[in-house]
Amino acid sequence: MENRIALWDNLKFLLVTCVVIGHFADQFTDVSIIYDSIFLFIYSFHIPLFIFISGVLYKNKYTINKALFFISIGFVYKIISSLIDRVVYGTVNVEFSLFSDGGISWFMFALAAYIIILKVIENQNKVYILVSTIVLACFVGYDQTIGDYLYLSRIIVFFPFFLSGVILKNVDFVKLRSNNPRYLILGIVILILWLLLCFFELDLFYRFRYLFTGRNPFFSQIMSYGPLARLITYIISYGVGFSIIMLMPYKKIRLLTSMGKNSINVYFWHMHIYYIVDKFFSLSNLYYLGIKGKLLFLILAVFLSVVLSQDIFNFPIKQIKKQVYKLNYSSK
Repeated sequence: MENRIALWDNLKFLLVTCVVIGHFADQFTDVSIIYDSIFLFIYSFHIPLFIFISGVLYKNKYTINKALFFISIGFVYKIISSLIDRVVYGTVNVEFSLFSDGGISWFMFALAAYIIILKVIENQNKVYILVSTIVLACFVGYDQTIGDYLYLSRIIVFFPFFLSGVILKNVDFVKLRSNNPRYLILGIVILILWLLLCFFELDLFYRFRYLFTGRNPFFSQIMSYGPLARLITYIISYGVGFSIIMLMPYKKIRLLTSMGKNSINVYFWHMHIYYIVDKFFSLSNLYYLGIKGKLLFLILAVFLSVVLSQDIFNFPIKQIKKQVYKLNYSSK
């Protein structure tokens, strides 16, 4: 029987819900200060913490199968996106980039890269590599050619979170919090402080938005202190991520914990569903119906996360996994 830790499943449901809320909010960040604040707050921790959890749960076996699994999901996502562009939107010149993507599929290719990298460095000094990759990420933004090609910018920027998870995989976070109540208090203080800064000091911190995505080189406004700005985002992401781990319930929660097991299905389907529903029912028009409309728009993001967390949406992830691991399962 699979031995799952409820803390991580609870976290994964929270984080994938934040992913959906963040993508919904991003539709209107050009015109909404409140959505800007929500976007900044969510992006400071949701992907870094997701990748950290992936590192914590990393096991050094079936390396090729795991990498092939995530690569397959990435390309299937691209294919479905192209089909939706053609069939739903009627786009004739459908865009399909084999080695580049600014959309959702980058996450799958990054995980595949991390799995392969961990296999290569399995016997090396991982703390040294962690420090080195953080330093590299702090300076790679000066390379203006880096970006979506080969998903290289995000792979470099987010790799320290994955490696941190691998290094700390033997830490019992549940016991750590139980034995140190001050960590819970510290987590509350950090989270509230960052939330207040996102909403009341937005002009000061919104410049970090493009660094939190991990996608972009340094832009002109921060060029003179780019490495320091990147380091600040790391400090914020690690601090807020620690806070959320300390605050997250570590016991099984009825329905919620089980939904966390299907976070990859939510990640895979949510934007496809959004675009289709918005095409036929103008979902985004809710934003223009005042405060209640703006709130309802984000509530629907949460609702979508719950719906897509049900087993019925395991397709095509379940089928891909079955085929990729077929030989290993059959040999047991």
